[in-house]
Amino acid sequence: MKQTISARPFPRDFIWGAATAAFQVEGYPEADGAGPSNWLRFCRQKGVVANDDCPDISPGQYRLYQEDVRLMREIGIKAYRFSLSWSRIFPEGRGRVNQAGVDYYNRLIDTLLANGITPWITLFHWDLPQALEDLGGWRSPEIPRYLGDFATFAGKAFGDRCSHFFTVNEIANFTKWAFSTQVEAPGIICDRKTVNQSIYNGCLGHGYALAALRAVRGDLQIGLAHDPRACIPALPTPEGIEAARKAFRLENSEMLTLMMEGKYTPEYLAKEGENAPKTTEAELRLIGGKVDFLGLNLYAPLYYVAVDETSPLGFRLTEVRQKHPLMARPESYVDADILYYLPKFCHDLWGTDIVISENGCAATDTLERNGEIQDTDRIMYLKGALSRLQAACQDGIPVKGYFVWSMLDNFEWCSGYGYRYGIVYVNHRTLERIPKWSASYYSECIRRNSVL
Repeated sequence: MKQTISARPFPRDFIWGAATAAFQVEGYPEADGAGPSNWLRFCRQKGVVANDDCPDISPGQYRLYQEDVRLMREIGIKAYRFSLSWSRIFPEGRGRVNQAGVDYYNRLIDTLLANGITPWITLFHWDLPQALEDLGGWRSPEIPRYLGDFATFAGKAFGDRCSHFFTVNEIANFTKWAFSTQVEAPGIICDRKTVNQSIYNGCLGHGYALAALRAVRGDLQIGLAHDPRACIPALPTPEGIEAARKAFRLENSEMLTLMMEGKYTPEYLAKEGENAPKTTEAELRLIGGKVDFLGLNLYAPLYYVAVDETSPLGFRLTEVRQKHPLMARPESYVDADILYYLPKFCHDLWGTDIVISENGCAATDTLERNGEIQDTDRIMYLKGALSRLQAACQDGIPVKGYFVWSMLDNFEWCSGYGYRYGIVYVNHRTLERIPKWSASYYSECIRRNSVL
């Protein structure tokens, strides 16, 4: 049955962090010599993003990073996960370096370190330089190599002060959904084989970036940030947990299992048949390179897994029911067990250390007359998530840190500014920052090193 929280806190060296992504928080995407990205071009099409929103200025961290770092220090945040804007550093994706972009990240890193906050860099978080998109983007077999080149540059430029790197963030969003829906840049509909090959290319990009960073500095800590298909047991009996573990591995065959094992499962290859990606042994070795940690972006359950002795696999999947509790977004179902079982399954299957690279929720944030944002719904969500994570740590699952999503209310991709995820409120007209009640809650958890 479910484990219970005791008085024992998180591990003494537990990393309390906050996360953002460049395109979502920096604003000023073409300032000071930066080049356009595929997401910037996508946003500037009419009717693509909610309310035709575009992050031209807000939240404005590119100009206001010192204020944001000050807020992090006041909250007590120990580590900041941010991504690099590839086109801010390489306006054409390769070749010419934009020194102003490099200087910005140097200033941000130095400011973080001066305030006792450890930088955790994400190399690629969806925003591909438009010049590389014009070459075919992640459909092209060349883009993974270019990401490797970018990783080499970033490792040399920032690796003297930054020892933690994520290679890529949520591969499905810049491959699978980018080429099978019209809600992710570049919004092109492709056939199934092309989509599968783009997913493989995204995984290969991770492999090239991992190898490149290893070559720059052997003691770097390198992982990836992934949003797995979340399978948790319907009934937490030993048989139910084992069925969910098996389902989790198979349901994540096309990306996470591939990267952790360096090969596709027979079940995935049989399902895709002639639409399976074209691979080479050398590429698969790159993809399966050993990571130092696995970052999990966990928000909501996808499937409940039940034991089914009539099934050849021994289990069946049940989708989350419509009346299941949820937060402010229609897909944001709530079950804090994902913070226990998914780290457990990943460690059981692959023996890796775990970092929660994203966890959080959109909430109904409004500015009260007294100037407060009383986001008790977000506090409820975080309390449940952190309680189950604390149980995981107490049960010996090696979860090394937690990055709340997000530090700031930001630009939420095709949803524009319609959803607020931050523990700090941003007025998208004035750029004023106001810590929410959830920031105070998170600050107290950090201070106690335990769930409040």
